[in-house]
Amino acid sequence: MEEQLIKDGFNFLYSDNNEKIIYGAAKRLHLSPFHANYDDFIQEGALTFVKAYVRYPNDVSENPEKFRVFAYQAVYWRLLDLIRHSNKLIEKTQTDQELLNLQQTSLEEGYESIYSDQLFHRLYSICTNAERLFLLDCYVHQLTGAEIAKKHHVTRQCVSNWRRNVGNKVLTLIY
Repeated sequence: MEEQLIKDGFNFLYSDNNEKIIYGAAKRLHLSPFHANYDDFIQEGALTFVKAYVRYPNDVSENPEKFRVFAYQAVYWRLLDLIRHSNKLIEKTQTDQELLNLQQTSLEEGYESIYSDQLFHRLYSICTNAERLFLLDCYVHQLTGAEIAKKHHVTRQCVSNWRRNVGNKVLTLIY
């Protein structure tokens, strides 16, 4: 009995231009033929139409227009569910990719941090006391040259000399 209903459902779908129900639901959901999964959505809509035909409690031939409304709503809801599911998968994939990128970035930043800490300690060990004060104020406390000069009661030219000397020592460490 059910096999016959399924055959009748497909026959009804492809008669009297009833396929427009599926395309109408797809259009309402802004699915165009350019969508990557458009054909899959249309196929799923056709299967949903037939399922609606089988589930319809009354005889379709008595009031086909009432069935078309019923089928349209069933197809619309099914396609909407598929779109939501697809969007959730895309969001999950993007979230997973962002997390992976964040972990990779954190790992790279960790390596950079270790390298810069080692470089800082090596540089600090070969600097004079004045240059050490400059290093701490510039890189740890994030002070400008003018603020360092004011803090240590020296000229800005003196701070520039400290900066140049530290820079030369960095070059000797790197090369």
